[in-house]
Amino acid sequence: MIVLHWGMAVGILMMLGSGIYMEYFNMDNALKFKIFQWHKSGGVLLLIALAIRILIRLLSALPPLPQHFNNLEKRLAHAGHMALYVAMIAMTLSGWVMVSSSIYGLPTIVFGWFQWPHIPNISANELWNSTAKTVHFYGFIFLATLIVGHVGAVIGHYKKDKINLIKRIWWKQ
Repeated sequence: MIVLHWGMAVGILMMLGSGIYMEYFNMDNALKFKIFQWHKSGGVLLLIALAIRILIRLLSALPPLPQHFNNLEKRLAHAGHMALYVAMIAMTLSGWVMVSSSIYGLPTIVFGWFQWPHIPNISANELWNSTAKTVHFYGFIFLATLIVGHVGAVIGHYKKDKINLIKRIWWKQ
């Protein structure tokens, strides 16, 4: 779970950065195509990692929250983590729907290793594509906000309560 947490954290930050770069910075078409292919490949790997992470999460117990947490803090921690899972699912699936419903029909060759299939029966479908783009855009904002809140909560608990939450998801205890 620790490897998945930190690997996905790095991957998600790279995906957020590459998404911003693709959308808001000028570049030649060859570079843009390469970044899109890298972004799609990263999204597939994150989708696979997320599926594994959810499976492990369902089959294993989490370390208990600190005893100093009151009931509200415990509920907020749980809600924040659930929201992160929802956002990660929304981002990866909406990206897959965007690629699958695109009028271009370009394949996703995951880092040159294997071809990821398109979702059947939505090829060149403008409604699916525009809906997925909207979900992906607002999902980005939601996920970025949740990440800031997640990191902020860790820092806040350390500053305010002297509770080091990093120990819950780090190798050395």
